[in-house]
Amino acid sequence: METIKLQSDWDSLALIELFCTEPQTVRAQDGYWCYEVTDTSDTSLKFGVNTIAESIQIELKLAGESKAILSFELIESIEIIDYHQGKFSFIVPRDNQAIKTVINIELRPKIQVHCSTLSLSPQKN
Repeated sequence: METIKLQSDWDSLALIELFCTEPQTVRAQDGYWCYEVTDTSDTSLKFGVNTIAESIQIELKLAGESKAILSFELIESIEIIDYHQGKFSFIVPRDNQAIKTVINIELRPKIQVHCSTLSLSPQKN
């Protein structure tokens, strides 16, 4: 597993290897990179990252039609789990450290995005 910190350790070559493509849009002076991939079922994932603002934007399309747009702020890092399958994740921070939201993405063989919010410790009343 490899950790890429958005502000201090940005590695554009690792993202090219992860997405198996050059970025669709690069505005390095603004800290913005955008990648787009499509799988064999015509599902597309557009992944935009702003390293200065620590934000990530995801758009899912089916046959060219937008189905979901997700935006996340204050993202510190991306965890690359498996380059071959294009698996990676990131954590959405919360004020309450006992609750964690994790976004898991897989690019190959089929694009999949899983979001889950979990309590790390049981809440007692």
